[in-house]
Amino acid sequence: MTLIISLISGIFLILGIIVGTQNGNTMVNFYLLVWEFENISLTLLVIESIIVGIVLTIILSGVNTIKMKFQMRDILKDNRNLQKEVKALKNLPFEEEEGEEIEELIEEEEEVAEAEEKEEETTE
Repeated sequence: MTLIISLISGIFLILGIIVGTQNGNTMVNFYLLVWEFENISLTLLVIESIIVGIVLTIILSGVNTIKMKFQMRDILKDNRNLQKEVKALKNLPFEEEEGEEIEELIEEEEEVAEAEEKEEETTE
């Protein structure tokens, strides 16, 4: 992989040197918003444009990296909290609350039914 990157970088460097030497005498006028620059070498203008592009890319990628680190920190914090919650849920004792409630209701209904039967027997 390093060899490929070195080859590509070398090709761009050679192309840059060729373009720079062929356009070394070319003078252009450059307008940037309200400023006007006259008789600037085209090679110098291209090199400065490349440098400005590299600097802006580094700044924007740095800001994006910082933002992603903050997001990752928040996600890791949420993950830790969820892991604690899962551990707490695993440590809860196994209870059949619903089953116990149903059994209690059945017992209450049986008691009510027995009480009604006793009342019917006494009324007879």
